[in-house]
Amino acid sequence: MKKITAFFTACALALLGGNLHADDHTSDGNIVGFVYSFNVTDPGAVVGALTDYWNSPVGKKNPATAILRQHVANGTDPSTHSIAVVYDSLAQIDETNAMNNGTKEMQAFLAKMSAAATLTSEAMFIGTGITSGNDDIVPAPGRYTSATSVAVSDPAAYVAAWQAFTGASASDRGATNLFATNGNGQDATTHVVTISANSMEDLLTPNPDAPEALATFLSDVKDIRTIENRAIYVDLMVFGNN
Repeated sequence: MKKITAFFTACALALLGGNLHADDHTSDGNIVGFVYSFNVTDPGAVVGALTDYWNSPVGKKNPATAILRQHVANGTDPSTHSIAVVYDSLAQIDETNAMNNGTKEMQAFLAKMSAAATLTSEAMFIGTGITSGNDDIVPAPGRYTSATSVAVSDPAAYVAAWQAFTGASASDRGATNLFATNGNGQDATTHVVTISANSMEDLLTPNPDAPEALATFLSDVKDIRTIENRAIYVDLMVFGNN
C-alpha cells in the first residue's frame, strides 16, 4: 500500500468500483468515480480490510485511488464513513472491474466489509473540471471537506453563477470542485459542490469578500437549484499505487 499524501469533497464493486488534484483526470480532463457511504460498527476492521486489499497482489495493480473519510456532520444521514474511489477514465473502471472479478482478494475484502459496516448509499460522480482556489489542497489525512448536494434544473445557468461566485470569493485556504452525479436511485441530486481545506478553521472561516458574492449567487440560483443535503467529512486514509 502507498499512502498518497499529495494528490482529491463531495461520499467497492459493490465497494471498490472529492475535489482531486488537477493532474488526475479522465481523457476529457476530468476524473470519475464512486462514493459509497456506510454505517460502520468496527472502524478498525474497515481500515484493515482496505489495507489488506491494497497490499494484495490484485490491489497493487489497481489504478484507482480510494479515500476513506469519517463523517463529521451529516444531519439525519445514518452513515458514519464513506469511501470515494477515483479513476482517471471510464476505461479504468472497466479495467478494474475485470481485474477484481472473482478474485480471492476481492471476496475477502467484501466479507470483511460486510462484517464491519452496512452500506447506506452509493453514487457515481463525474468531474466537470470546474474548480477554484488552492490546487495544493489535496486528499490527505486531516483534510476537511464540506459537500453540498443540489438538484439543478438549468445546469448552464447554475455553472455560470457558480463560476462568478467562486471567481469573486476564492481563497488560498480552500479548494472548490463541482461534480455531476449519476446512479443516485431516487435521490434528486444532479450535482455536488465540494469545498476542501487543510483544517476545520480554514474550511469554516469565511472569506471577507464572500458575503456579497454569496448573496448574488443565491439570488441567481434561487429558482433553478434545490439543496438536497449538506455534509462535512474528514479524510482518514488515502490508498493507491500512483
